[in-house]
Amino acid sequence: MTGEQFLNSIRNLDYEIKALDTTRVRLEDQRQSILDRAYPASGIGVRVQHGVESKTESLGVQLADLITPEQLVTKLNRLQARVNRKIDELVDRKERALAVVERMQSPKCKTLILQRYLNNLKWATIADLMGYNEHYVRVDLKREAVAEFSAIFESPTKN
Repeated sequence: MTGEQFLNSIRNLDYEIKALDTTRVRLEDQRQSILDRAYPASGIGVRVQHGVESKTESLGVQLADLITPEQLVTKLNRLQARVNRKIDELVDRKERALAVVERMQSPKCKTLILQRYLNNLKWATIADLMGYNEHYVRVDLKREAVAEFSAIFESPTKN
């Protein structure tokens, strides 16, 4: 894996974690929104709260199509375990990248690598922070920074 591929893998892993967590939150919200419309009726069955325009039957079908609370917990636990594994992997990669960045000579290149690949900032934000033109940062400085990072990352005496 090249240095640039490694840096991009950090960004991609970060996006993947965010997507998985969004899925987890959506699942919890979706189930909760339907369950909020139903409440237990003195231990016998489920009574359904509904407005004038809603149909008890359609809600009953929605409730019947849902997975059981046990299945939901299992699914959410598996999803959370996957997120946790991805987070561990991301932390390991960021630590490895930081070890390379510490060996870089150019402060500008270090800053670019840290802000873009480890902090996931946009090119315009990085340019503003560094006081440079966005095109210079996105093209020229990136090329220089990735080359310096890659030279250290790909060297036989890594970290």
